[in-house]
Amino acid sequence: MKQVEDIERDWQTELEEIQDTFRKRAFRLRILKGDFPQIFVTIPDSVESPMLAPLYDVHIGNKDCDLKLLDKHLGWISDTPNVFTWNGGDAFENVTDFKMGPTPISNEEQILEVTKRFARVQHKMFFSIPGNHEDRTFKHTQTSSAKRLADNLQVSYFSDYAFCTIKWRNNNFRLLAHHGAGGAQTAGAQRNSARKELAWTKPDLLWTGHLHAPMADTIYLTDVDQKTGEIYERGAVVLISPSYLKYFGGYAAKMRLTPGLRGLSVCQLQEDGRIDITIHARGKRL
Repeated sequence: MKQVEDIERDWQTELEEIQDTFRKRAFRLRILKGDFPQIFVTIPDSVESPMLAPLYDVHIGNKDCDLKLLDKHLGWISDTPNVFTWNGGDAFENVTDFKMGPTPISNEEQILEVTKRFARVQHKMFFSIPGNHEDRTFKHTQTSSAKRLADNLQVSYFSDYAFCTIKWRNNNFRLLAHHGAGGAQTAGAQRNSARKELAWTKPDLLWTGHLHAPMADTIYLTDVDQKTGEIYERGAVVLISPSYLKYFGGYAAKMRLTPGLRGLSVCQLQEDGRIDITIHARGKRL
């Protein structure tokens, strides 16, 4: 690992070089000031069927992080015109307790490494939220490594939830994003955990990660047209994103946690208001 003084000396120069590579944002952004962590994103109507592919539980700094798959996906997000993303938390491992064991690179180097990699998709990133691994630093030192990452990337930061209205072709797709919490292992417990916010809000997309096990549900909801008072039905989508951690030889296998698929969950927005979901079951069929 690099010494702290070497990292501090290199940081500012490297960060300036990274930020020089930032491309023009691929959408318009408006943050609403108030009690709610709310943001409005306007995607140009010229974009065909926008796809949302958030980055959850990347865990850079963990020896089991699948960097090859991550780099493949970052390239796809960056170069595909209709793909957009956000950072859903646990972007880096962030060890703060010796009981957790060593990591191949220090926490400081992890922040820089994530900044470098996420810079490829900075122009496609709606916002950034923390995970429990970033929150370790705040618990110990009252400083936010998650906000530091967002500042490096010049991306809007929210400390827990993000309410994001995505405006495109006369549609308002309402997203509620959170990293996720708790240790649900069974399919039923994970489903209940993913739906928790439906007790107090009605988004079109409710998106979390944390459990490292992809899940996608469609939910029946009723709503009210505020102009006419007419009740109507609409489907909502509840998603849990997978992670970028390999299983065997790592913490999850040692603790007998259920294996989860790696990579992205993706949804596609359609002009008629439909939301299509894509989750990949990769592997050879011999």
